[in-house]
Amino acid sequence: MEDNWKFTRSITKYDPAYRNEKGYYMKYEWIGFGQIGEMFEGELFTLDSYLQTESKYIKAAYYFFQFHKCESVIIKNLEKRHTDDYFLDDKEQLVAFFNKINEGTEILLNDLSLLIKLILRDMVWAELFCINSDEVALTFGYDFYMYFNSNVDMSDLFVKEGQLGLYVW
Repeated sequence: MEDNWKFTRSITKYDPAYRNEKGYYMKYEWIGFGQIGEMFEGELFTLDSYLQTESKYIKAAYYFFQFHKCESVIIKNLEKRHTDDYFLDDKEQLVAFFNKINEGTEILLNDLSLLIKLILRDMVWAELFCINSDEVALTFGYDFYMYFNSNVDMSDLFVKEGQLGLYVW
């Protein structure tokens, strides 16, 4: 991946009100799918709560690619992990999609939700590039950070992301 984008912003579930003066996030929150069932600041992290957040990330990814007029994306730097421990009802659908993607696979935006689920649920890691331009990419970091990378000012897009309940950092 080349980090020469003019505009890169992280899209997160983390409210900036909980960041200290150095930018560190100070609230104890879940950071991944594997923590469902654990307690965070006195609240049980449930599957429903996870799915609500995941849905926001999927919508944000769609908005990003639609903003850039991308009809499909190319999977780059794919790392497949495992699906053995996966337990939800959509396992058959996700495993089938998992088995058909490879480095360089082109997927239509209609299948983007499946790919984002695989990434956020730690079954794969990948960078998603717009079919039209290597200057438009969606990447992922640790702890539920999603990065919008572009050479186009995305200020108008960030308004939509905020309406989802996500934060631009």
